[in-house]
Amino acid sequence: MKIIVVGAGNVGRELVARLSAEGHDIIVIDSSEKKLNEFIDRYDVMGVVGNGADFDVLEEAGIGTTDLFVACTAHDELNILCSLVAKKLGAKDTVSRVRSPEYFELFKERDLGLTMMVNPEYETAMEIAAALKYLSAIKIETFADGSVSLAEVKVTANSGLDGLELKDIRNRFSVRVLVCAVEREDGKVYIPRGDFTLKERDTIHVAAASKDIGTFFKEISGDKLMKRVMIAGGGKIAYYLAKKLRSQGIKVKIIESDEERCRILGEMLEKVEIVHGDASDLGLLLDEGLRRTDAFVSLCTLDEQNIIMSLSVRNQGAKKVIARVEKSGYYKMLQDAGVDSVVSSKAITADLIARFVRSRSGLKSGGAVKKLIRIMNDRAETLEFTVAASFNALDVPLKDVKFSDNALLATIIRNGEVFIPDGDSVIKEGDTVIVVTTNEYTDELNDLVE
Repeated sequence: MKIIVVGAGNVGRELVARLSAEGHDIIVIDSSEKKLNEFIDRYDVMGVVGNGADFDVLEEAGIGTTDLFVACTAHDELNILCSLVAKKLGAKDTVSRVRSPEYFELFKERDLGLTMMVNPEYETAMEIAAALKYLSAIKIETFADGSVSLAEVKVTANSGLDGLELKDIRNRFSVRVLVCAVEREDGKVYIPRGDFTLKERDTIHVAAASKDIGTFFKEISGDKLMKRVMIAGGGKIAYYLAKKLRSQGIKVKIIESDEERCRILGEMLEKVEIVHGDASDLGLLLDEGLRRTDAFVSLCTLDEQNIIMSLSVRNQGAKKVIARVEKSGYYKMLQDAGVDSVVSSKAITADLIARFVRSRSGLKSGGAVKKLIRIMNDRAETLEFTVAASFNALDVPLKDVKFSDNALLATIIRNGEVFIPDGDSVIKEGDTVIVVTTNEYTDELNDLVE
């Protein structure tokens, strides 16, 4: 695909790194010649210096033959304007990064010419909210319109998973689940088969019907519903997160250092306690009930501040800690130190746009990608396909189908019903299937069947 990306900032860099690795023809537009030269030197891309909303600049970039136009500057108004102009000049699809709640609601509810909007803060908040649903979940992603959940979990000594051979997992739990990816302490990633044995400190991804995932967590850890969450930092992510958690009946307390921002949050959020203070002050957090809180979420502007707070709170015995950290080099250190989940707005944004690109990349053999999630520190992918008539193994029992060694069929969804497949299951045209694979850049279902 021919893709134009406007904005050579952190999100643009993350996105270009992923899309260039997939072999797309990419042109980057930015007003900074220095930033563009850095992109050109590092990635296989072309650059155009200028304003992404300028007709002449877009014409120089070849807007009339562009398959996808992505505007991801730091300014909502510029992103929206760029995308509307690009669409008028012939771009097939346009994607805009829109962070403002007002603009996001306006364009979400009306067809004003944008193919897709990405709100990094909103998407980050929704990912955090999903992880907060269960104390022992690191992350939870949903597929097939929410009917399937993929949960990331750490194997502990008392979870009933340590030493469990996967072929025996059906007898261990009262609901059907499938372990579809495992990362060992040494960093090795496995797409496991039935003879694989789990070990303490493994990080695993478990697929199940969403209606059953709560029972699974209750059986491995006695999870109870989340009741209280404390949030450090009162930015846009905190706003979206608090709003979502309150809708689920969870009590929320936000600690924010800016008095004016506290006032604004108080006006925008109902039944959320807003505290004016320095969230890096451990004494303040303890006074505000840290030890009575089920989860602590650190959403301050600086990575380093979030890291220090998260480690400090973890040492106070917090049940669950989630930190927003944009620099990926910190992730492993935080996870080793006991921080349950680490989220990155720029990575989430790049994921969303990359999966959109994958779904648009021409004709598909066997079925098109509807959703894509990168897992295991980007070393595996979970893909949702809609099965087409061209799939090579339609109506064939799975015991007679040879999937690639590094691919695993996790679930089949048919007429709204979720199946954890066995050897007698078959895949039919129109089914939705979830596949986990360590293959890179797969966008065709037939590529996963030998």
